[in-house]
Amino acid sequence: MINYKFWLIGCVVFVILEILPPPTHFFFVCMAFGALAGAIAAVFSTIAWLPWVVFAVVSVALTPLMIPLAKFLFTPKPHASNVDALLGEKALVVETVDPKQAGTVKVGGEKWRAISHSERFEKDVWVQIEKVEGASVIIRRLS
Repeated sequence: MINYKFWLIGCVVFVILEILPPPTHFFFVCMAFGALAGAIAAVFSTIAWLPWVVFAVVSVALTPLMIPLAKFLFTPKPHASNVDALLGEKALVVETVDPKQAGTVKVGGEKWRAISHSERFEKDVWVQIEKVEGASVIIRRLS
């Protein structure tokens, strides 16, 4: 019956090892769950080898499940930021834009200098941002 306390101490040690750097991406969590299962087996059984078998089976069974979960959680997801987030966004023309003269558009509450290479856009027309060049956006008709 005292055997289960050693398994609980092992569980706590594995959790501490998981928390410490470098990150092991849930490997020691699998071992901690195995030790917890071993503690439960030690409480309900007097067979000395049974908690070891339960520990091994649970730890090995959880490893292929936890590693993909860790990869999913810790792999950075690509997302557009800064001016790259403007590409493809809708903008409202605030000042007339024509091929010879730049105007102004409003995107997400911010005003941007806008250039059109081929078309003229009057005030209060919705356009789409095609490209960002320096501090200006290149616009086109909504598609």
